[in-house]
Amino acid sequence: MSNPFAIDLRALAALRISVGLLIVADLLIRWPDVGWFMSEMGAYPVATSKAAASEWRLSLYWLSDSLWWVHGLFIINLVVGFMLMLGVRTRVMGWMAFVLLVSLHNRNPILLNGGDNLLLLLTLWGLFLPWGSRFSVDAAMTAVKPASNRYVSISSAALLLQVLSVYFFSAFLKTGAEWSTEGTAIYYALHYDQVAHLLAPYWRDWHWLTVPLTHYVWWLELVGPLVVLSPWFNAWARGLVGVCLITIEIGFLFNLNVGLFPLVSIASLLILIPSAVWDYLGRKLSPQPHLPMVMYYDEHCSFCHKTCVLLRAFFALNARIEPAQSTPEIGALLEREFSWVLLRDGHRYLRWEALVVAIANGGRCRWVAILLRTLSPLGDRIYHWIGVNRAAFGRLTHVLMPWRSEGWRPGFGAQTTALVLAMIVFVDNVAGLPAGTREVLPAGLVSAVGVVTQASMPIQDIFRTDQHWNMFAPYPQKNDGWFLMVGLTTSGELVDVLRRSLSQPTAEKPKRFIPDQVKNYRWRKYLSRIKRTRYQHELGRFAAAACGNWNAKWEEKGELIWPALEAFNIYYIKERTPPMGVMGVLEPVLLWREHCLDGSRLGEDAVSLAMIAADPPPKIKENR
Repeated sequence: MSNPFAIDLRALAALRISVGLLIVADLLIRWPDVGWFMSEMGAYPVATSKAAASEWRLSLYWLSDSLWWVHGLFIINLVVGFMLMLGVRTRVMGWMAFVLLVSLHNRNPILLNGGDNLLLLLTLWGLFLPWGSRFSVDAAMTAVKPASNRYVSISSAALLLQVLSVYFFSAFLKTGAEWSTEGTAIYYALHYDQVAHLLAPYWRDWHWLTVPLTHYVWWLELVGPLVVLSPWFNAWARGLVGVCLITIEIGFLFNLNVGLFPLVSIASLLILIPSAVWDYLGRKLSPQPHLPMVMYYDEHCSFCHKTCVLLRAFFALNARIEPAQSTPEIGALLEREFSWVLLRDGHRYLRWEALVVAIANGGRCRWVAILLRTLSPLGDRIYHWIGVNRAAFGRLTHVLMPWRSEGWRPGFGAQTTALVLAMIVFVDNVAGLPAGTREVLPAGLVSAVGVVTQASMPIQDIFRTDQHWNMFAPYPQKNDGWFLMVGLTTSGELVDVLRRSLSQPTAEKPKRFIPDQVKNYRWRKYLSRIKRTRYQHELGRFAAAACGNWNAKWEEKGELIWPALEAFNIYYIKERTPPMGVMGVLEPVLLWREHCLDGSRLGEDAVSLAMIAADPPPKIKENR
């Protein structure tokens, strides 16, 4: 038997690198739309964000409504994401990443999906784990490294349970017959055209395949976590479950456009990979280095010493690192040439050439040497510039890359905090179970769950540990559709407000919701939410902001080039996905009317009158 809560330190490092990359990717996806979603110029200003949040929610983005403030925080967050990925000051960067991510999510929660929640939770649990012990700058600067790759603690158990909860509780929430008996859930999911893409249209009607796959997914989500927690044959059993769950996420990537969610899930599942696999990958990806080398650095330059240590660690160099002054001949060469010295097979190499030769003879990533060799004409200039400024680099590395005697290990306080948060997360997941499922639990347990949930609300709000893994639950969305935003200009022309186009809008179904209707999945999530009745006030803010943005462009370009928008209507062409073999039905619905110039004239509905006069008029009706 083995401890099911043990995690390999290399898996934790892979998780850290993945989280850093995903934070960077998420920021780059969001950045082009911050003016609309995160500033006073868009549909969700700071005042609106604060008013919609609970009293315990916090956000650095609330300090200012200026777009420059948003850009500044994004730049800081981007740097933090890269630093976390590299493992530079891992604990500090982990906390900064978490605070910035909480702030970002609280700024505009309408845009969020389950992947955002999971990414935040992975960042949270990383605060209580030594995920900088391997594959990091911190590890390279540490004198005494952990001898074993095996790590077991309360925080490792909390992380593992969190990852498994995403699937286990999701299975309990999938109560529809589409999952349990009919086996039609994947059929409906792939017919949800707002997210279906790539391969989905080609095989979603293959019922001989979608039905068994539906049962496979549900049973894997239910039973897989239990297998992972079994102490018998644990290593390979959890590895197999991890691979099977990753296949589900790969299926999402190639069939459903749900943003970074599948990639975040794959990152979380890396912790299930057993140590034997990491050992194998280590042997394959880091073959035995070439002939031994000696790297000589200036003993008066701490930055030079750290650079040699990093090169040896990152490229798996078979190298000894020594101060040049320890060998008079090498010391004189270093002073004369103002260069570090690489000694290999009796040959001495200097400056840029030494760097190329060292990497070319390393144990991994030798292809980098080919790229560096192409820069050789500029290489010595780059080296000289770094050498001239090495004092400044020394001060920087003193702060970011201090020498350490040993790596950080979470103590009693961190483990206790992780235990409390893990209990809150478990209770929150139980509280989110369907009523029918909770009825089979003891009445005392249900009552205790309610009490703990209420008492822990401030903690849930501050750390954003609240979660409800209801993707495609209780069954996949069956009400599909697309938007039609018909605008009327002051010159009497019909225009397409959604696409900000002067062409006349059409009610025809778009070939692809993304990007034919919206630019990315954030916009899809936003529009799909604000069309709901509970978000009617957000729909009004969207309409007002759309008027403002359109007419700001008119003021900039002039009426003859870009006509002013007088009013526009927002329609949703609802398309209900039918059962297998049945034709679908369209139901056009009027969601909102907006008059950009004079709100008192809304009763005239000038847009509808103009549409009736159009040839041919779109067949659209109001939802009553």
